[in-house]
Amino acid sequence: YLHQSPWCITQALLLRLGSSTVSSVTTMVQQVALLQLIAVAALTCESVTADITCYYCSDDPGDESYDPACGIYEYQGQTQSFGEYHDTCTITIEDKGYVWRGVSAGPFEDGQCFEQDGYYTGCHCRGDLCNTHSYCAQCGYPKPTPTSAEHLKCYQCVDCAIVDEETTPVVEDKYLSCASTVFMNSTEVIRSGSYEEHTDGECIQHMETLTCWCSQDLCNNDQIGL
Repeated sequence: YLHQSPWCITQALLLRLGSSTVSSVTTMVQQVALLQLIAVAALTCESVTADITCYYCSDDPGDESYDPACGIYEYQGQTQSFGEYHDTCTITIEDKGYVWRGVSAGPFEDGQCFEQDGYYTGCHCRGDLCNTHSYCAQCGYPKPTPTSAEHLKCYQCVDCAIVDEETTPVVEDKYLSCASTVFMNSTEVIRSGSYEEHTDGECIQHMETLTCWCSQDLCNNDQIGL
């Protein structure tokens, strides 16, 4: 029982004792109460240990679950299943603009908000793969729900300090800006399209990365590291 809650341990011990425990109780009322306790404990443990599958990603290049598409409103990419103590999926939107999708250990209500001033705003949802088609609008985060598609062409490549005629541009009808991310400790460059709207020329440093955005076709072609 090392990975179970105290309530589940109690339930397991009661089940081990079984009918001998019930028969040792002197009154019928006490027997009924004990049986009800076992039933409630079993149902509770079943809900605690139930699996849930959530979208699992971040569009922060420094995150181990990095997926540049994670910030798209209707994301349908990387998933991961989780076991006991996890019962809700989450969407977390950092104040810097990065989006993280994952799981939380509840219990939390469907649509429940959470935040830490100056760092992030997010919301929980209940049900497999529910953490998409939302920017947690009910939580007051000023990230608009997309209303129309844009057509923007961006370069998309990994470890490409130089863009030339062999670098293939990617057209995506939901790109709102193009991005170039530099890993400052290695000068590796990632170029991609972004599903988030940014001011032309905006740059954000996050740990060992520096990301800059632009809003014109194929604008993320700066030669870096020359």
